[in-house]
Amino acid sequence: MTSIGIACVQLEARGLESAEEALERALERVEEAGRYQPAIILLPECTYPAYYLHSLEAYRRSEPRSTEDVLRLFGEKARRHRTYIAVGLARPTSSGRLRNSIAFLSPEGEVLGLYDKIFLWHFDHEWFEPGSDLPIFDLPFGRVGLMICADGRMPEIPRALALQGARLILDATALVTSIGDPRARTNPQVLYMLPARAMENGVWIAVANKVGMEAGSVLYCGRSGVIAPDGQYQAMGSPDREEIVLAEIDLGTAPGPRVRPAESDPLLMASVEELPVARELRKPIPPDALYLRVGLLQMGAYSTTADWMQRIEALGEILIRQGASLLVISGPPPGPDSALEALEALSARWQCGLVVPLLEEREKGPARVALHLLDSGRRIGVYRGSGQKGSPVYPISGGTIGVLSESEGWAPEVARGAMLRGAELLVWWVSAAGPDLHTLARARADENRVFVALVAPPGEAAGVASAVFDPLGQPLATGVPGAEHGILVSLFRPLTRHKEMAPGSHVVFSRRPEAFSGLLG
Repeated sequence: MTSIGIACVQLEARGLESAEEALERALERVEEAGRYQPAIILLPECTYPAYYLHSLEAYRRSEPRSTEDVLRLFGEKARRHRTYIAVGLARPTSSGRLRNSIAFLSPEGEVLGLYDKIFLWHFDHEWFEPGSDLPIFDLPFGRVGLMICADGRMPEIPRALALQGARLILDATALVTSIGDPRARTNPQVLYMLPARAMENGVWIAVANKVGMEAGSVLYCGRSGVIAPDGQYQAMGSPDREEIVLAEIDLGTAPGPRVRPAESDPLLMASVEELPVARELRKPIPPDALYLRVGLLQMGAYSTTADWMQRIEALGEILIRQGASLLVISGPPPGPDSALEALEALSARWQCGLVVPLLEEREKGPARVALHLLDSGRRIGVYRGSGQKGSPVYPISGGTIGVLSESEGWAPEVARGAMLRGAELLVWWVSAAGPDLHTLARARADENRVFVALVAPPGEAAGVASAVFDPLGQPLATGVPGAEHGILVSLFRPLTRHKEMAPGSHVVFSRRPEAFSGLLG
C-alpha cells in the first residue's frame, strides 16, 4: 500500500473588499500546510477573490488580480513544497461572465487543468456560468477528480468521476449553515450527502471549507475533512476556526462504484423536456389528495404462511383504521407458496395499496424475493430488481411510487431514474438494515426531493431498523430495533413538487445531462 498525505486548508471567510488579505492568508496557510509534506493541498471554493461577489459590476470595480497572477503565486508554493495544489478561484471568461473554478497545479507549479462548477447554487447564477466538463487527472498514486460544493448534491457528477476511474475526489466548498451556535454548525452535505457519495462510489473525498461570515449574511460551517470509501470521516475540522486538516489515505483501498445497474438508464441523459417528472411538476395536486398515508409493517420471520398472513391482517387492520392508504410489508412469507390471492382479498377489503415481498422459485439458484404491488385488489406490478430495465414507477393509492430492492439503493442512478419518471415515494426494501443504509436513504430523499421508506425486518444490528425520510432528508419515523410493529406516517405530497434546493438550483430543471456522459461508462 502506498499512502499519501492530504492537507485540507480551512480558511476564515473574507469579503470581496478584503480579497488581497484573503489571498495573503491563503498563501500563508499553504506555506504552513507544506511543512507537513502532503502530496496534495486543497483549498476552499472561491479562495480568491471571495465567494459572494455582490454583482459582476462589483467584481469588476474591485479590480482583482488576473487569474494568471494568482496561479503564479500558488504555483510557486507548489514548486517550493513539491506538492499538488487545488485552489478555488472566480475567474473571468471571454463571455464577460465568470466561472467558479478549481485550478489544479502540479508539483512543478504548472496548471494541470481547470474544473468549472456544473451545479450552480443560489446566487452563483448571478455572475457565474456553469461548466460542462469533468476532467480526470492521472497522478502517480491514482486517478483524481474535482468537484465544487453543490456538485456533491447532484449525484451524477461524482458518479461520472468514479465511473471514469477517479478514486479520490477533491471537493472545494463554501458550505453554509443557518445555525448560529458554533458547536452545532453543520450542513446536509457534511452530515450525510458526502458520506453517501463516498460509500456509493467507493472513493475517498477530501473537503476544504471556510469558517466565519461573509457579506454579513453568508455563514460557513467549517468541518473540512477527509471521508473514507466506507463513508466514515478519517479527519474532520472544527466548525469555527482556521486550521489545516490532515489525513493519510491509500487510494488502493478505494474499490470504486459498489453497485451498478445492469443497463444504463437512457432517461439520465434525457433533456428536461423529455422527462415525465417535468410534466408532473406542473400538475396541481387536488386538495383532497394532499396526503399519502403510509403504514410500514416491520415484521419478523414466521414458520408458516398462515401465521404470516394472520399477523399482516391483524397489524394491517390497525394501521388502516388509523388512516393508512398504502401498506408496505417488510418480511416475506417462509416459502414460495403463494399468498397472492389472500393479499389481493385484503387489499380489496381495505381498499388500499400493498407493497409486499414474496418468494419466487427459479429454475437455477435459490428462490428470490419479488416485490408485488397491489391496489384495491388489483395487481398493478411486480418488481424483481436488478436486471429490470429502467426504474419503473407505479400509481398507487393516491400517489406515485418507485421501488428499489436490496443493493439497488447503493446505485444513485436507480433512485434518480424513478424520480425522473415521477415517483414521489421510493420504497427501498432490504433484507437487513444497517447505519450505512440510513445515510444512503437520507441522501436519496434529499438529492431527489422525494420521500424514501427504507423497509427492513426488525433486526437489531447497530440499533437500526425501518425508517421514513422526508424530501429534505430528515427522518419522519423510525422503527424500534428488534420489535415487530406498525409505523404510520403522513406524507405531504406537495413537498415533492418543491425540487428547488436553493433559488435557481433545481433538481430537475438545473440538470445538465451533457456533462454526465461519464455515466455511460
